[in-house]
Amino acid sequence: MSATGIFAEARSSLVTSLQALGLTVVTDIRNARPISVLVDPPTFTCFNSNIAEIEIGVKVLAAPPGNLDSLDYLITTADTIMDSEISLIRGIPGVMNVGGQEVPTYDLTVRVSTQRS
Repeated sequence: MSATGIFAEARSSLVTSLQALGLTVVTDIRNARPISVLVDPPTFTCFNSNIAEIEIGVKVLAAPPGNLDSLDYLITTADTIMDSEISLIRGIPGVMNVGGQEVPTYDLTVRVSTQRS
């Protein structure tokens, strides 16, 4: 069964846009791995039952260790996303545990405003 509604639609649209940039996109944390982009579940603020401002976390995962090569990948990928039509509002360097290993990340936040029809 696939998810439906404005949240699933916003997330699906983001995944499609990231893939169009040539990025390897995963939506299930079990499939997270270096040199990919993990799309988190959306968070939201409702103005009423029909209008929502949705924020979606996007983690850019680089290969360990967190050296200059990793940093170059992270900032280049973040810049590629920022230079697209995706509404990137924030980016914070971070670390994520993947398979018992610390993986350098860039934790991005994308904002989407949507309305039910």
